[in-house]
Amino acid sequence: SRYKMILSGLGVTILISVISAVLGLLLAYGLVFLRRRDAVIPNKIISVYTSLVAGIPAVVILMVLYYIVFSIFDLSAVVVVTIGFALLFGAGAYESIWSAASNVDPGQREAALALGYTERMAFKEIILPQSAKLFIPQIQSQFIGLVKETSIAGYITVVELTKAGDLIRSRTMEAFFPLLVTAAIYFLLTWLLTFALKLVQNKLNANREQRKIKGVD
Repeated sequence: SRYKMILSGLGVTILISVISAVLGLLLAYGLVFLRRRDAVIPNKIISVYTSLVAGIPAVVILMVLYYIVFSIFDLSAVVVVTIGFALLFGAGAYESIWSAASNVDPGQREAALALGYTERMAFKEIILPQSAKLFIPQIQSQFIGLVKETSIAGYITVVELTKAGDLIRSRTMEAFFPLLVTAAIYFLLTWLLTFALKLVQNKLNANREQRKIKGVD
C-alpha cells in the first residue's frame, strides 16, 4: 500500500498549496487596498503582521497556530496548516504587489483621478494591471516555494507527501525507496508547475501586447 500513501500525501500537498495560495492572494489584495487608505492603525497592524511572518520560522508559526491559537477549536490539522500557509503566502504576495504598484508612475494615478476615476477604480483599472508584469513572476516563484514548504506540515500531524514518505521509511526500515520517490515527486511537481506558470505568464504577456497594439490603432 505504499503507493496509496504516497498518492494520498501528494493530494494533501496539492490541496494545501492551492487553497493557501488562493486565500493568501485574497489577503494580499485586501492588505494592499487597505494600506492605500493610508490610515495609521491599519498600517501599523499590517506592519506588525509582515514583521512577524518575516521574523518567525514557518514551522514555529504553524505550531503556534495549531497548539495555541486554534487549540480551543475543533479544527483539523489540515485546516490549521492551510490557514497558516495562507498567512505566510499572503505576506509575501502583499510585499510583492505593494512594491510593484509603488513603482508605477504617480502620474498614472493623477491622470485617472482627473478622468473621474475613484481611488479604488484607479488602482484596480490602471495601477494594478501595469504593475502585474512586475509582481506576477515573484508570486509565481513564491507559489513554487510554498509547494516545497508544505513539507513541514508533518510537524503538526498532517500526512502530506514528505510525512507519507517518512512513515513508509519508519515502517519498512528502508530509507532509499521512500526518500528517493519523495524527492522525485517534488522535483516533477515543481517542474510541471513552473512550466505551466510560464505558459500562463506568456499568454498574459501576449494578451497585454495585443491590447497595446489595439490601443495604438
